[in-house]
Amino acid sequence: MSGFSQQLKAATIDSIAGLFKSRKMLVMFILGYSSGLPLMLTASSLTYWYHEAGVSIQDIGLLSLVALPYTVKYLWSPVIDRISFKYFGRRKGWILLMQLLLIVCVFLLSQFSPAQSSLIIAGIALAICFFSATQDIAINAYQTEVLDEDERALGSSISVLGYRVAMMVTGAFLLIMVKYFDNNWQTGIFALTPFFAVAMIGTFLARETTVDNRPKTFADAVVLPFYDFFTRRGFAVAIVVLLIIIFYKFSDALAFSLNTVFFAELGFDKVTIAVSYKTNALIFTFIGLVLGGMLAKGFGLFRTFLIFSFMMAAANLMYMWLAFEGKNYYLMVISVAVEYMVGAMGTAVLVAMIMSLVNKSFSATQFAVLSSIDSLGRVLVGPLAGNVQAGYGWEMLFLLSFILGCIVTFGIWLARKQIISMANLHG
Repeated sequence: MSGFSQQLKAATIDSIAGLFKSRKMLVMFILGYSSGLPLMLTASSLTYWYHEAGVSIQDIGLLSLVALPYTVKYLWSPVIDRISFKYFGRRKGWILLMQLLLIVCVFLLSQFSPAQSSLIIAGIALAICFFSATQDIAINAYQTEVLDEDERALGSSISVLGYRVAMMVTGAFLLIMVKYFDNNWQTGIFALTPFFAVAMIGTFLARETTVDNRPKTFADAVVLPFYDFFTRRGFAVAIVVLLIIIFYKFSDALAFSLNTVFFAELGFDKVTIAVSYKTNALIFTFIGLVLGGMLAKGFGLFRTFLIFSFMMAAANLMYMWLAFEGKNYYLMVISVAVEYMVGAMGTAVLVAMIMSLVNKSFSATQFAVLSSIDSLGRVLVGPLAGNVQAGYGWEMLFLLSFILGCIVTFGIWLARKQIISMANLHG
């Protein structure tokens, strides 16, 4: 145990120290931060805002559909690959443009209330998700091209850390600001605009990649990445792998989609949710990322991919216990710690699995496709979660998420040969 503790401590120190080792790693952190800012704003914070405005739980569940651009971003990823900007280059130009458009959208979001303008707000949130997804395409391509082979593990973990810090800003910090401004959501959201502007520092610090792997034609940019993926091990194997990627975090996303509303209905106030839930979530997410990376390295990617799938499903039973128990601060803290640590472990191995599945010759588009597929399950769960909760209650929602997670785990075990073959793993 002492050896494991020392390894965990060393890995944690390495991840934090990596920020100060080079300009490149600082850029990874800020770009990860920029990528993570829109997520909580258009997810749990948005649902909480609608909940306080008296919108029905079924309609709140439908809000997850605004994240659809994340699931289909591969449709315009060839455009990002082909078009560059005269003064900022191919990757930096797209990132900077999307950052500016996101600032405009956040400002517009702060001008409306869901009580009177719920559809307008949903439309702005949809635009935020579109610009955010486009930014992600450019950032992921930049990271793939600028990080050397021996830098990718550290660079990815630092980027995810920045992503999670950003989630705190548009999650916990926003709730605190709303409380501070006498429950005025518009003012709280407006206060986020400087935090979006700060993200542009990373873009200006970043050195434009010298890699010139642009497809010769738009036809090549669109066709070749898909042809490679579906012919590598055969069409049937590719479909099985895609289904696993879609549903891998389905049970985790099902529980996550309405958890802020869940805590509010249990009677926890904004400050408690912001500090005890969202801050706790950041801490245990970081622990989970470090643990997930270490365990994957020690036990193999596929084994941890399989085991973490079941662990994510089982973690939802903690929320079911909390639903039966009612308002219980300590149980809430423990439930959040377990869910976010295990969820981060799953995220770590899922990202590693996607990287293993990508052909480096088509990294931008294939990464966009697989990360879009990964997002599909998260987007689809919102309407399902809202209707299950409205019809059967919180207890059944979390039980269903556990059952579905177990089914996914069994599917991974059945498809183990196809997954190992497609990703060129050793089992």
